[in-house]
This record gives sequence, structure tokens and C-alpha cells, in this order.
Amino acid sequence: MLDSAPPAPPAPLRPARAELLVRWGGAAIGAAAAWTVAHGAGLGLGVLHALPVFAVCATAGVLAADALAPGPGGGAVRLAGLVPRRVRDVLPTGFALLLAAEAAVLLALLAVAALTAAPDDTGRAGRTLSVACTSLTESRGPWPGLFYGLPVLAALAAGTAACGYALRRITGRPAPGGDSAVAADDARRRRERARAVTAAWGLLVSAPLAGAALFASGALRSLSCVGPLVHTAGLLLLPVAAVAAGTALWSLFTVLAPPASPRSGP
Repeated sequence: MLDSAPPAPPAPLRPARAELLVRWGGAAIGAAAAWTVAHGAGLGLGVLHALPVFAVCATAGVLAADALAPGPGGGAVRLAGLVPRRVRDVLPTGFALLLAAEAAVLLALLAVAALTAAPDDTGRAGRTLSVACTSLTESRGPWPGLFYGLPVLAALAAGTAACGYALRRITGRPAPGGDSAVAADDARRRRERARAVTAAWGLLVSAPLAGAALFASGALRSLSCVGPLVHTAGLLLLPVAAVAAGTALWSLFTVLAPPASPRSGP
């Protein structure tokens, strides 16, 4: 009688574990970099810039983890399906719409802040909000003008391009053909990775929005010589900051969540 060898562990376990470790590694590097930025820069730059720094590193971790994804099949001869695929087919629709709305709010807030910003007392442009009233002129800061907004916009632009590339790569990767169960499992893994990439982009949007809205709200509410409309605008920015902070936490949870292990066989 031949001794039967113990069953080998499922092949997808190692790639799934490696993918998770790479994601966590990107987040860990981002946390260390954000801590360094937050404590190494003054004038409010540290806290505001630490947010996109962490988000960019977390995004890089997701993109690197996606690069570890094995191709369809595992033998010398592979079968690939010819079903057309689109990016929107794998996107988490509700989450993506929320992030798109927050991105629009962020861009609008930074645009208004840039148009209304003034230099501070040492001439640094775009750092404060200055209001001339009848008897006095008030300046409040930090204000999310270009002094603070340009790095946020640069990180958002770079991250959007990288995440867009990753989504196209996930969508366009050849799909296994033949077995319907294998094809369904491949579709599930595509959706899971697309959700992680979307969440990484969510960090680039929601974390800076939370910081910019909070800074702008504090500046507007601290002005004493303006009417109630300005104070109301400052109050309305508080729930915007709260929703954006909640979205950022959910995005972080999604980025760090273990990827679902593919099913190993019927």
C-alpha cells in the first residue's frame, strides 16, 4: 500500500497572504511618513499634508498588492474568456458616487478658498482669510488657500491617475475561461480588488476634505465683524468634515481588510 501524502495547502493562500502584507506595509509606511510630516512642518502644514502623504502610501500599497495577483489558470496552457468588461462593472457603485461627490466638494472648497485667501503677516500667500469691515480688518488662519491646497491637489491628481490605471488593469486582465465556478471566483476577486483601489482613492479625497473643511469652518466662525451668513457657512462645513472623516475611516478599513481568498476548486 502506498502512503498517501498529506494534502497541500490551497495555492491561493500564499498570494492572498502576500497581498494583505503588501497592503499593510503601504499603510505602515504611510503612517510613519505622516507622523514625520505632522511633526516636522509648522504653520499647520504638518497635519494637513500628513493626510495625503498617508493616503498616497496606502494607495501605493494597494497598487503593489494588485500587481501580485496571479494570472488566470496555472498550467502551461491557459484559457481566457472573451467577455467584454468595463471599469464600471467592477466598481462599488454607491461608494464611488459618494467619493465623487466628496471630490467635487473638495475641489469647490479649495477653489473658493484660493480665491478668497490672503497673505499672512509675513507675506506667505494663500495662508489666511482676511476680511475688511467698517472699522477693522480681521485675518484668520489657517485657511485652505493655495499655500495648503496645492500639495493636496497634486496628491489627488497623482493618486487619481494611479488608481485609474489600476482599475483599468484589473478590468482588462485576461479572465479564465471554461469552468463557470472559476470564472465567477475571478469576477469576485476583481470586484474585491476594485473596491480596495476605490477605497485608496477615497483616502486621497476624504481625508484632505475633512482637514480643509475643519480649518475653513474654524476660520469662518472666528470672524467677529461679518454677518450670520458667513458664520452659517462655517457651521455647515462641520458636518461636511464629519462625513468626510467617517468616509476616510471606512476607506482605511477597506484598504486594510484581508482580501477574500479564492476558492480552490469545486
